[in-house]
Amino acid sequence: MKYMMLLYGDEAAYASMSEAEQKEAFNAFMEYNRALAESGVLREGAELHPSMTARTLRMRDGSVVTTDGPFAEAREQMGGYYVLEVPSLDEALAWAAKCPAIYGGAIEVRALGTEPSELNDA
Repeated sequence: MKYMMLLYGDEAAYASMSEAEQKEAFNAFMEYNRALAESGVLREGAELHPSMTARTLRMRDGSVVTTDGPFAEAREQMGGYYVLEVPSLDEALAWAAKCPAIYGGAIEVRALGTEPSELNDA
């Protein structure tokens, strides 16, 4: 089963870190990435650009309205994601608990639905 881990953190807190602290955080993620890859569970992952670069689209009165940034003000912003393939939710949660984003942030874990290739087989 594939699970997505959505990583949330405080962009302002990261920006206020010293260069040494940012390097330490980066290295922690590189170690975590290596562990995921070596275990064979990592399918995909990426860091996202800051939330101020996002655009949100909504339908209003029959027209698409685009706004800058995320729609809701939040203390934490989504900063990245991983897609893991593991046998169970418990294993996905165990990997999430090891992720450096858990320190000062939050990690949302969700099972992924049907993949496009599976739709073609139906």
